[in-house]
Amino acid sequence: MTFANRYVQIEKEATFDTAPSSTIGPAYGECDDEGFQENFDNLTRNDMNRYGAAKSLDSKHYAEGSFSMAAQPDYFTMKALHGLYGTHTPGGTPGTGDTLTEGGTLPSYTFRIGREEKSYTYSGQVIESVAVSANIGEYAMMSFSTTGAAGSNAVASLLTPAYDYTGDAAHFAACYVNFEDVAETGEYSKLVQSIDFEIKTNRDLDNSYGLGSSTCIRAPPEQRREITGTITFHKAVLAADVADTEPTWNELAAGLTQDGAAATPALSVLLYVGTADFIRFDFTKVVYDAPSTNVSGRDSQTMTVGFTALYDAGEACMSKITFNSSSTKFAGGGAVDLDGA
Repeated sequence: MTFANRYVQIEKEATFDTAPSSTIGPAYGECDDEGFQENFDNLTRNDMNRYGAAKSLDSKHYAEGSFSMAAQPDYFTMKALHGLYGTHTPGGTPGTGDTLTEGGTLPSYTFRIGREEKSYTYSGQVIESVAVSANIGEYAMMSFSTTGAAGSNAVASLLTPAYDYTGDAAHFAACYVNFEDVAETGEYSKLVQSIDFEIKTNRDLDNSYGLGSSTCIRAPPEQRREITGTITFHKAVLAADVADTEPTWNELAAGLTQDGAAATPALSVLLYVGTADFIRFDFTKVVYDAPSTNVSGRDSQTMTVGFTALYDAGEACMSKITFNSSSTKFAGGGAVDLDGA
């Protein structure tokens, strides 16, 4: 039994803030939660004729959203990630070796949210950020945030969700982190306890308005991209502990920047379900913060370090995604190109 009256649907727009027909390329996500809402500023006159404000009206309208789910390479998740990267290159075999790279015009989307009795529409939304985490004892998680034009005040009848993916999501026992090389199921650091990172586009909402309209007239332009994160090791990494080029306490304390390449990224994170289903994030150039470590009467020593992914001039990028997917949209007779769908 499913909650057919609860869903999050995403669909790419051909024109900003023009909701598509829900038949071009809608995708439904297996989301844990959602939080989309309409917002507006109140504009109040400050005339001196009365001892209190007497006139006010609603001003700039916009909508913001968020949704979270376990990390899996279904059509919904990859479509949302495409909103941060812009270029999808399908692999030679449908559903195998696909990549998302930074480039091109980032798309806008219409979201339709099923809430018990009615469907709520939020068009003109762009992906602002994604936060990814992998922790012991948990599924790997992804949390997206959106921003953009005002939502529709009208509610509609519920849609009938359809899902393209039958696999599970990645969990902690199949999450792999590697340093100065690509993360693989047989090539990863055994010292990492958890990792989380966020990719942000820093959209300029204020610069998407124009005279004659109370809401955004264009997609909020992206500003400087930021990729930051934190890695926790289950001990302070010393020179004798290094097995997979992990950064040591001494290296980190002295200040460490690792500049890799596409084939040997500075940091690689693999969220693995199986050979047919995984998502891998590669960051080619990374600078680390100063490490932090502590010990107490109850807890053994761990080491935590923050990191920032930098633009790699040699690779002309900051990050790249490689994925396999058994989703019917990608595998078999699928082979959907996210650049157009």
